[in-house]
Amino acid sequence: MKNKSKSGIYLTLMSSLFLIFFISCNNKTRVNKKETSNFTDPRDGKIYKTIKIGDQWIMAENLAYKPDLGNYWAYNNDSNNVAIYGYLYDWETAKTIAPVGWHLPTREEWKIFRKSLGGKAFTTSDKDQSISLYDKVIAGGSSGFNALFGGRCYQNGRLFEHLNEIGDYWSSTGSVDGPYLFFVAKPNSFMGNRNGIAALKSHNNSSGGKSVRLFMD
Repeated sequence: MKNKSKSGIYLTLMSSLFLIFFISCNNKTRVNKKETSNFTDPRDGKIYKTIKIGDQWIMAENLAYKPDLGNYWAYNNDSNNVAIYGYLYDWETAKTIAPVGWHLPTREEWKIFRKSLGGKAFTTSDKDQSISLYDKVIAGGSSGFNALFGGRCYQNGRLFEHLNEIGDYWSSTGSVDGPYLFFVAKPNSFMGNRNGIAALKSHNNSSGGKSVRLFMD
């Protein structure tokens, strides 16, 4: 009888531990589950994946809207690149092409985005923070931002560079050095970086073509 009693207590204990483990894992899965959705641009019917990071809803794809006015380019003037990387827009155009309910993010909103991913400093000189953020924002990273390396262009679409190596994402905030932008670069692709870069910086060429990620109003 004592052996049966001990066996019963053991089975009860093991069942309880298993139940606690299951509940814990289930709660952890719920906490880590990303909030995702889709947005259909009513102007052209294109569907964009969206992701909630912190309290911000952000497009998880580069904008690929073809405006009636403004300056924009497909990389290398090849329309096949638009399906993956979207268009490259100059700054003035980027500020005017969001559909209703969305907008080009400010510098402060990019800073909030950075903070939501656990960062503190927001400069390219803070290498540890930059590398940590890079791992989170690239495709397959924990944030779901899914950075796409659409390159950039200059000289009114006559010079293109760094496709599948860097991604420049406009902000709506200007500075004495030009508009701020969020910059992502693969390892060994830009200025000798070895680990990948993801940081906010100012840029002195607002006429160049950069990618656009929109934030929800």
